Amino acid sequence: MSLLQMSFAGAVMILAITIIRALAISLLPKKTFLALWGIAVARLLLPFSLPSTFSVYSLIGSQTSGIAATKVPQIDKVLPIDTIGQMATMPGDIGSTTSTVSIWGAVWAAGTLVCAMVFVAAYWKCRQEFQTSLPVKNDFIKNWLNAHQLKRPISIRQSSRFSAPLTYGVFRPVILMPISTDWENTKALQYVLAHEYVHIRRFDSITKLVLIAALCVHWFNPLVWVMYILANRDIELSCDEAVVRLFGETTKAAYARALISMEETKSGFAPLCNNFNKNAIEERITAIMKFKKASIFSLALALALVVGVTTAFATSAIATATDNTSNIPSELTNPAYDDAALVRDNINAVPPGVTGNQDKNETVIPEKYMDMDGALNYELGEEPEDLNAPANVANTTLLSVSHDDERKHTPEEWAKILDLIDEGKVFWED
Repeated sequence: MSLLQMSFAGAVMILAITIIRALAISLLPKKTFLALWGIAVARLLLPFSLPSTFSVYSLIGSQTSGIAATKVPQIDKVLPIDTIGQMATMPGDIGSTTSTVSIWGAVWAAGTLVCAMVFVAAYWKCRQEFQTSLPVKNDFIKNWLNAHQLKRPISIRQSSRFSAPLTYGVFRPVILMPISTDWENTKALQYVLAHEYVHIRRFDSITKLVLIAALCVHWFNPLVWVMYILANRDIELSCDEAVVRLFGETTKAAYARALISMEETKSGFAPLCNNFNKNAIEERITAIMKFKKASIFSLALALALVVGVTTAFATSAIATATDNTSNIPSELTNPAYDDAALVRDNINAVPPGVTGNQDKNETVIPEKYMDMDGALNYELGEEPEDLNAPANVANTTLLSVSHDDERKHTPEEWAKILDLIDEGKVFWED
């Protein structure tokens, strides 16, 4: 599967997820959209997909296959065979195509490199902020760290260069707090730290890194940029939902106020950090206030959407025999043409090793039906095993027959053969 095919398939899926998100953002658990974005990223980065009869591409193919079969002319009926061969081997076309591919490949590589360098610079900025930050040491932080231990050691530091909390790092995660944090407001701090702890526990830094990889590879696709923005928003929404579920629905208003008080006033570009910031702040507050405990119906709907969208947009069409031969410009794909018709249309010479009376305007049977002496012999060909099947005697000129051929023809066919013998067009071999 080529890069453009992967990008197109991913764009179709992103468009579908965006529409579903706009319609059902308040009805479904936010993890639903994280799962859908994960499948979209896999569609963009994996050069293969599983075939399915329920794929949207299978449905489109079944609707258009009939149109393609009836309206696309066969090229070998329009152009001579020599012309087709020349078209297939024109060196000028190959050179120009190779040049075009090389140019676009260079453009894509340059865009990917520029995009990656921008994100590397942002990562370096986060690292610099971490190195200049100072550890926080107070009783509240010590108690909180003791209650939230992971296999990966967590540290809480503060910096004067940020006005909102963020998390950084994977193996040794750090929660960076602004220097202006009110350490006495322990209730608000619990919400903020719980939000950042969810980021750390879910490895959201790695999730963001995978999103960036997809964006760098498909930087030319505007819908991939849409996915990157919306997926980052849904990461924050999912963490907000987890915090409200942890502290209870009665804390929605208090958590929303903490979110507003902690919003970032000086936005910085930190794509590899998980920000408790102003990013889509209005959407986040609305989602917090509309939060409801997930019902069985919403969970079933979420599961159905994930399975349905994955099956329809993340799978490919099943290859069929018709798909493999419908574009082959050959008369052999047309069942209306038999071997005798092919000989009548194309042969202009006497097959080698064949003797007998011949007229160049008359048709001859295919060479595969003759033995070395030119006698009719269907056993050498590919005819059905049924010996009583009628032969197309009227459309061929038999060169010679023998008494051994009697078992191969019906009485009606022998009557026609005897007429041909009387006309001098067929002779007895023995």
